[in-house]
Amino acid sequence: MSLTPEIDTVTFEVASAALLSAAEEMGSLLKRSSYSPIIRDMDDFSCALFTAEGDLVAQADYIPAQLGAMSLVVKSVLTKWDGRINPGDAFICNHPYQGAMHLPDVNIVTPIYIDGTLAAWAGTAAHHIDVGGVNPGSEGPELTELYGEGVVMPPIRLSIAGVENEDLVALLTENFRDPLSTLSDLRAQRAACQLGDERVQELARLYGPETLLAVMVRMLDVVELAVQNALAALPDGVGEAEGSLDDDGRDGPPTRIHARIEKRGDRLHIDLSGSDPQTAGAMNVPWASARAGLVYAVRCVVAPGIGSNDGLLRRVDVIAPEGTVINPLPPAAVSIRHNTCQRLADTLIRAMQQIWPDRAVASSSVSFFSFNAGSTNPSTGLPAVMADVVGGGTGGTAGSDGLDGVDTYMSNVGVMPTEVVETNYNIRILKTEFIPGSQGRGEHSGGLGLRREYEILEHPQHVTFYAEQTDARFAPEGASGGAVAQATTITVLGPDGTVLDTPRKTSRLLAPGTVVRVETAGGGGFGDPAQRSAELAAWDRAEGRLA
Repeated sequence: MSLTPEIDTVTFEVASAALLSAAEEMGSLLKRSSYSPIIRDMDDFSCALFTAEGDLVAQADYIPAQLGAMSLVVKSVLTKWDGRINPGDAFICNHPYQGAMHLPDVNIVTPIYIDGTLAAWAGTAAHHIDVGGVNPGSEGPELTELYGEGVVMPPIRLSIAGVENEDLVALLTENFRDPLSTLSDLRAQRAACQLGDERVQELARLYGPETLLAVMVRMLDVVELAVQNALAALPDGVGEAEGSLDDDGRDGPPTRIHARIEKRGDRLHIDLSGSDPQTAGAMNVPWASARAGLVYAVRCVVAPGIGSNDGLLRRVDVIAPEGTVINPLPPAAVSIRHNTCQRLADTLIRAMQQIWPDRAVASSSVSFFSFNAGSTNPSTGLPAVMADVVGGGTGGTAGSDGLDGVDTYMSNVGVMPTEVVETNYNIRILKTEFIPGSQGRGEHSGGLGLRREYEILEHPQHVTFYAEQTDARFAPEGASGGAVAQATTITVLGPDGTVLDTPRKTSRLLAPGTVVRVETAGGGGFGDPAQRSAELAAWDRAEGRLA
């Protein structure tokens, strides 16, 4: 199918907007059709459209950590299944060393054929509550190998010529703790891909296949040109930054991420080779997730406001040696890699701010407290796996305070509503509230962290929880004279109210009546706190935002 570059501006703008709208519509369908609260209520999923070669061209704005990685799954499918891809096929993949992120983030991608030719792809990624493995929720900081984290799926066919692969479904059913939820969510992902296929077919009929495919190519070129022009307008320079994780996932020493960034002309050179070797625990970041961090940071600092697709990194050169924490070798465990992703994003942003101080912002919380529990449904008594995330504060900026209690940087999920928790699981939420004084003070202060308390009900439950920034040395930094934010704390109270000695990252059985309390970090402050306006200072007092 030949492509023509002759597209008038109006056609390009309308057709490209229609592709973006199709991706958003896919997301709406997936959200409405999903069974699990982590997808339906917390929005831990993403949807996108890709070229025939696997380049992401249109995405719905959900989870940056997933969107920056999904094209690698499509390209893995193309490599493995070259010459054997047919209409109606649906491919599933969660393999972190073949394009995916960690095992719970399951990707489904489907080929889109126009006039008998592979023309595009539709894709979804969604966090599933359980995909097997040692711990309910398929995550564990203590795990040392991928094999203990769940069922590993390289790119294989979930559907063959439109018919569900019954053998694969039978295998998955016997390996998931809550197969009803997980298989229902997989089918919702498949339906979202089908909708994407239908919308692309409609656009091909409206504009003609050649024009539509040329629009996709031009969408990539437009973003590349925007990044090129933005870089060319910025001064050359070198910036370096280092960020540390509290440990290696297993109470080992802190793990460092080091970024050296050089801007020359219209190119950006990012060197991550100073980062520590891959960790013993599950903090490692597979390349797909590290790539997503690069996409996020470059978009935020270099060219905020532009569209996001695979044209964004064409002007970026990256050195990320294998065997490091941000590009590990298999079979290193990766299940809690998102904490490291968040620290990577923060480190990249701070390194670029060394080059362009006028774009400085204070650091946001990268606590990313995650709570998984092998529970039961109080209504049915059936097994039910809970997965929750508690956000923190974002950093202050030159023009505004940070946001309170949000999932920062590369993530974008909401905390699970209390009513949803208590309806679906034998867990009670005792508190969900902002923490006064948790922000870094500044002319523009950081956002507040969150306090949440979980009480275990009915029977002993296998719980996994973990967070970052429990070490005050690594709490969110201020910028331009702003103050550092409060660190994260985790407290576990036994049924008799005594404080239990538990690690900050752990998987263990908790007795009924046990309470897990997390207080996440706020955001760093921006600017001298003495310069805070009288109006904002009065607002702080009136709203009870101070300790």
